[in-house]
Amino acid sequence: MTPSAASRRLDRVRVDLVNHDLQGLLVSHLPNVRYLTGFTGSNGWLAVGEHRAVFITDGRYEQQAEEELAADAGIHMLVLREQFQEGLAKCITEVFRGATIGFEGPYVSYANWTRLVEDCDGVNWEAKTGLVEKLRAVKDDDEIAAISKAAEIAAEALLETMSLVRPGTCELDIASELDYRMVRLGASGPAFETIVASGPRTALPHAATGRRNLCEGDLLLCDFGARWAGYCSDLSRTFVIGQATQRQREVYGAVLEAQRAALAALRAGATGAEVDAATRRSFESRGLEERFSHSTGHGLGLEVHEGPRLGRRAEEVLEASMVVTVEPGLYFPGWGGVRIEEDVVVTEDRPRLVVDLETDQLRALPG
Repeated sequence: MTPSAASRRLDRVRVDLVNHDLQGLLVSHLPNVRYLTGFTGSNGWLAVGEHRAVFITDGRYEQQAEEELAADAGIHMLVLREQFQEGLAKCITEVFRGATIGFEGPYVSYANWTRLVEDCDGVNWEAKTGLVEKLRAVKDDDEIAAISKAAEIAAEALLETMSLVRPGTCELDIASELDYRMVRLGASGPAFETIVASGPRTALPHAATGRRNLCEGDLLLCDFGARWAGYCSDLSRTFVIGQATQRQREVYGAVLEAQRAALAALRAGATGAEVDAATRRSFESRGLEERFSHSTGHGLGLEVHEGPRLGRRAEEVLEASMVVTVEPGLYFPGWGGVRIEEDVVVTEDRPRLVVDLETDQLRALPG
């Protein structure tokens, strides 16, 4: 992370502190810590005040933190070599005595919170939700480039992997091959546990990849993504082994039509609920709305699921440079399901696909 990016992000946090009548914020959720500092380790806390920021870690990460923290961004580093909790409380007390500071309520356990309250003499605490996540929702050019690279890697890995798929291939073998090829192409790893489901198991939106062998005529659903420079991609594609039946083509066509309706509604100024409603109207026109069992999409970035949401109750107004998935699906227990998922950048007009991977037909794999 460049010093200028870190400084801009910290300054935006400080503006929010004023808006929430806070004198500081204790950041503990590691993706938020990474977003603000560049640190990628597993133990890092960031205390952001009106005029200073202190990064706290333990001795395991001293050299890593020195290498990763954005230089000249005004972040002071404190390395605690023993009694970490006590040292953390002492640091917070020294910096924020007499102040009201926020903490990330969804990510601090009750046990840790009660200990901070007891140990930080003279500090007032307020639980806050989403202060940093709201900033993360709008991506800068470097973030969009990283997500695009992650999507390009995932798409290329899929094309390479699908060329090897035949009847008799095991779901786990496909998932393992896909993960291996993403890493070989430059990813640090999969962005999440790869889902490969076949036959009737494609009716499970979050199926656990198993040992089922593919059969002629099966639907094959792959939900996968790569991680590059910390950022995630998330794509889904549905194939058929051999020749598709009329019903398979009809279901696939309905999903593709719903995705196009969602993309047509997706622009800066719209709400996530409006985009989701476009998906549902498309399915309702075919009498299939009950077979769509999840929301239309979610934000994408340092985490594979982050804001904004594209769902029934998602009233957040979308902004340009947000990156979201658009992933309608239809699921029929005992028969199978189809999902098509794109990663897209929100713009003032038409959304921009992060990666262009064929979606205009139900692709047949060799039978």
